[in-house]
Amino acid sequence: MIGDGFDAALRIAIMEDSSLVARLIAPVCRFVVAAPTYLSRYGRPQHPDELGAHQCLTYANRSKRDVWRFTHENGETCAVTPTGALRGTSVEALLPTVLAGLALTELPEFVATQYFADKQLEPVLTDWRLPEGGLYFVTPSARARPAKVSALADFFIAKLSAAQWSIETLEGWKPSGRSRR
Repeated sequence: MIGDGFDAALRIAIMEDSSLVARLIAPVCRFVVAAPTYLSRYGRPQHPDELGAHQCLTYANRSKRDVWRFTHENGETCAVTPTGALRGTSVEALLPTVLAGLALTELPEFVATQYFADKQLEPVLTDWRLPEGGLYFVTPSARARPAKVSALADFFIAKLSAAQWSIETLEGWKPSGRSRR
């Protein structure tokens, strides 16, 4: 971002230590999801360790090897390195394969909830949580921030902080083990 001369960016991530200034706009849960046809054909995993027997689509643009780190509602943890025939650089690259019932994948809440209401996708492992990330407004520095960047931050925060895609706003549906803290 700095090297390319950008003043600001929206970033969906689990923010690690960085030289960037990040302001959380909204939390973003992540779900492992599959189409009902996939689940009826291959079964519903009950524990993250069972994912090794499933086709799991992953993201090629993650800086580290893709590892799904789960925490059960009882405190147990489990790390899984998903394997599958396809890695993509975006949700748009993976979603058609998952909707076709050929694999499962991990999706951010704002994408997954669009497909829950009409049952095109179902969450799996709902007693387990993946680390919560967030939608962030990111800038190189808070010092000497141009007024236009501050105005843009205020706009995004006003428009996106009340997340309409949140699982809590999805009428009539709430998976077990999921709640905002």
